[in-house]
Amino acid sequence: MFVMVLFATSCSVVKYVPEGETLLNRNRIKINKHDKIKVDELKPYLHQTQNQEVLSFMKVKLGVYSLSGADTTKRVNRWLRKIGEPPVVYDPYLVGRSRNELLRQLANKGYMRATVDTLTKTKRRRTTVFYNVQLNEPYIINKYELDLSNDSALYFVNNARDSLKRIQEGDIFDLAMMDAERVRIATILRNRGYYNFNKDMLYFVADSSSRVRTIDLKLALHPMYEKNDSLSPYNRKRIRQVTIVMEDDPNEIEKQSDFTDTVRIDGYSVVYGAKRFIDAKTLVSKVFVTPGRYFSEFMVTQTHSALNFLSPIKYVDIEFRQVNQEEIDCRIVVNPDRVHVVSAELEGTNSAGNIGVAGSVGYQHKNIFRGAETFKFSVRGAYETMGHIGDAFYSSVELGGNLGLDFPKFLFPLGNRFKKKLRATTEISLGYNYQKRPQYSRNIANANFSYVWNSYRKPKLKYSLDLFDFSYIYLPWITQEFKDKYLSPSSSLRYSYEDHFIMRIGLGLTYTTKRENRLQDFYTLRARVRTAGNLLYGISNMIKQEKVDGAYQIFKIRYAQFAKADFDFAYTKVFGERHQLAFHTALGVAYPYGNADILPFEERYYSGGANSVRGWSVRTLGPGEFKNTSGDIDFMRQSGDIKFDLSCEYRVKLFWLLEGALFVDAGNIWTIKDYADQPGGAFRFNQFYKQIACSYGLGLRADFDFFILRFDFGFKLYDPARTATEKWRTQITKDDFAFHFAIGYPF
Repeated sequence: MFVMVLFATSCSVVKYVPEGETLLNRNRIKINKHDKIKVDELKPYLHQTQNQEVLSFMKVKLGVYSLSGADTTKRVNRWLRKIGEPPVVYDPYLVGRSRNELLRQLANKGYMRATVDTLTKTKRRRTTVFYNVQLNEPYIINKYELDLSNDSALYFVNNARDSLKRIQEGDIFDLAMMDAERVRIATILRNRGYYNFNKDMLYFVADSSSRVRTIDLKLALHPMYEKNDSLSPYNRKRIRQVTIVMEDDPNEIEKQSDFTDTVRIDGYSVVYGAKRFIDAKTLVSKVFVTPGRYFSEFMVTQTHSALNFLSPIKYVDIEFRQVNQEEIDCRIVVNPDRVHVVSAELEGTNSAGNIGVAGSVGYQHKNIFRGAETFKFSVRGAYETMGHIGDAFYSSVELGGNLGLDFPKFLFPLGNRFKKKLRATTEISLGYNYQKRPQYSRNIANANFSYVWNSYRKPKLKYSLDLFDFSYIYLPWITQEFKDKYLSPSSSLRYSYEDHFIMRIGLGLTYTTKRENRLQDFYTLRARVRTAGNLLYGISNMIKQEKVDGAYQIFKIRYAQFAKADFDFAYTKVFGERHQLAFHTALGVAYPYGNADILPFEERYYSGGANSVRGWSVRTLGPGEFKNTSGDIDFMRQSGDIKFDLSCEYRVKLFWLLEGALFVDAGNIWTIKDYADQPGGAFRFNQFYKQIACSYGLGLRADFDFFILRFDFGFKLYDPARTATEKWRTQITKDDFAFHFAIGYPF
């Protein structure tokens, strides 16, 4: 769409530029020393910027605006102007202001002798402005001294865990770095009881007389606080009492204090309004501000985070009141949220080209036992067309339901001190799923008991432990054709479609450096390890259970035994508000052993699809160089024990809600063992790199803030399943591309 706009408007971007004026085509900043200051650091200080561009040369939003007519009474013209962007008219006055602002910012970064020259070039009513920056030599910090008259405060700063100074001798003089040093010292002291201390009480004294282009710095407390004892921030404050107030309107408690309900527990006072919404023990367990201890800003932040983590709480307000020179009182106001939540969803689905519809209804009670426990119930149904197989038209039906109960704590004995360090959830769930497909019907029942937790000091590192994860898969009906194809005695894949148990345990972790509303590079790492069947196998061995068809059974049903490990890493390079370059790699390995010769179908890997190698539809790639000759998607044979994915994607905001993407994907799946049903699918160290498929493509996305619709078009570049002369796909056929519709980014 944006390419059409480009061609339609390439000659009309100045359509709405007034006569005698020119369009600001581009700003060019040139710096003589790129290793010191980057161009992107200076761009925000320009007072006039050109219209937004795609790929650094296409003014798509301006093109859309130019498509509109002059008659704004017409709806289409108003809509085009709304999603587009009016032309930025070159203004020499703003160029002068930009030059002065650049000089000021360079001085703030230590380049007091920098110069900025401007030059303009105009062609076809389009003006380009050049800002030529000559940095010259910066001012260097020769000596840095911290001068605090209070010995205790100075001791805490010098011996803090984060004792690394933000300013080092030899650094370039930088006001931002100096402000960061003030914040560091104030934070250390406020975490040590200095309640009245803040960064604005600190000031720098700079002396540039000692040597040329060098500065001696001293950071000290402002004299007005040093000379006046009543204003001194050096008095450490202890917490005298902590009161937790819970009411829809906390002001009502002040008016009717005689009628409120007060509970005292572990030195805390919990004051309720009309009813006890959350029990006092739960509230106190999430409060880190402790009576009798010194004030700590970090503990206040932890308390905010812990209380807001409780699902029935809407917001939290923490305030302090000074009682005397040594003590302060803390008042925590907790406002409850609604506890009953009903949801309904209707969605279209597209699985391997099969169109369908799915709907779900859910209910949550976010305070079922008055301890912030969340009860969840949901039912889901789906219908999907599967096209014609022969002369018949087939479809699939899926029905399911889930029950869940989440506790905001560990449900086993732990010391209170250990519990206080962690933000934990215990999750218990039961589920049932019924699937009716043309070839079989399948029932899946599951139960799970797991823990999810992270440290308050490292909130971006999250752990999960599946202590008990149980699944029972039962197939009451299978067509004879399917039996002949997969379940014959000679088939190595038959176990995957027989009734079986899976009892897993697993440990996972997730870490991300992403920060909300921050334009900075970030990465996300996920890792997970799971095993299944080891406990059951040990019991079977211990009691000398008799094997049936070479495997142990429980309740006359075979159980799975395997180990599985997954690793996923994604890195996003951010180039301003409109451009990103994302990298992704994933590796998974699963190995069946003991009581199983092959993985259950639910645990096997597949490749292709909207989140994998996008030149292939889902489950149509691999394993290895295996080629499906049946003409239908063969879910069973096109699955494996090893998976590798590697992707690179360039993302750019276009206009309105639309974003564009260009991507390259590589990857495949393999089996660990040789299976007769999957020839060419086994992993070999001297062959696997020749079997890595590759594709490229482009995408269009619509960003609705709360979700993203994604449309990706992938084209095969290297197909390992083809003959040697056909592997590189230089000529695109109808079998060499795939269309994907999905929700959210691929990684």
